[in-house]
Amino acid sequence: MLISRFAALGGGSRLNNSLRFALSSFSSTSSFSITQTEFTPLSVSSNTVIGKNVHKISLSLPVPDAVLPMTTAGMLLVREIDRNDSTKEINRPYTPVSWKVGSVDLIVKNYPDGGNVSTSLIEKQVGDSVEVVGCFSKIEVNENKWKRVGLVAGGSGLTPCLQVVTHLLSLPSDKTDITMVFANKSESELFWEREIDGLVESSKGRFRVKYLFDDVDGFVDKDAVVEYLPPPAETNIIMVCGPPPMYDSICGPKIFVPDSPPQQGEVGGLLSELGYTKEMVFKF
Repeated sequence: MLISRFAALGGGSRLNNSLRFALSSFSSTSSFSITQTEFTPLSVSSNTVIGKNVHKISLSLPVPDAVLPMTTAGMLLVREIDRNDSTKEINRPYTPVSWKVGSVDLIVKNYPDGGNVSTSLIEKQVGDSVEVVGCFSKIEVNENKWKRVGLVAGGSGLTPCLQVVTHLLSLPSDKTDITMVFANKSESELFWEREIDGLVESSKGRFRVKYLFDDVDGFVDKDAVVEYLPPPAETNIIMVCGPPPMYDSICGPKIFVPDSPPQQGEVGGLLSELGYTKEMVFKF
């Protein structure tokens, strides 16, 4: 066993300029058309509880034999009505954990006191509609682009990290060494571990995971970064996705300016202290 347990964006029928140009797109090679400017309704085919306040939601494409034009690391924007103001719409990014012929799967973690779109999504019934726009890419992930990839995922920040892992492990000639720290508030909030463990077991040593729990281990600290993640090097990269306090602590925040794409910003936090440069860090 290779695993150790020790082992807000604005709404509207069209996107504003900030969203439209924030990310680069990929075009479809199938008969299914999805754009970056007009929302497309997808139908909920299943909604399954997979953890504490966590659901896996499968969406059917309008064309049954089509494949979502998604490239790793890619995402969609989902539009829902603001639960606090029915006259407003809200867009939120979601990273599919898988997509295949006729369908796409999202993992949605609900935050009852703060999740707006997430609450609406987990309440969806089979046959309900979910409006999406995309596809968008955040960073291009290619075969052997890096020697070592380190991932820090906090809660629902797992999804883009998982997409990167799954993609790299699917490439026959890829030799990238991958390690991931997956942090949750407590072990009771851990989710998708069976699937993660399966990836570890089938990776032939290329992928390792460390589960951390705030109530036992504390937050991800400098010792954890040094022990579990690749060191600073031009051939390595650390990718981070989680709540704002995690960014602040580990890598520094992204920069958001009205009507402009989100910027990576300078490397801050623990990674800056340990000598990682902007070229060695990516903030989802």
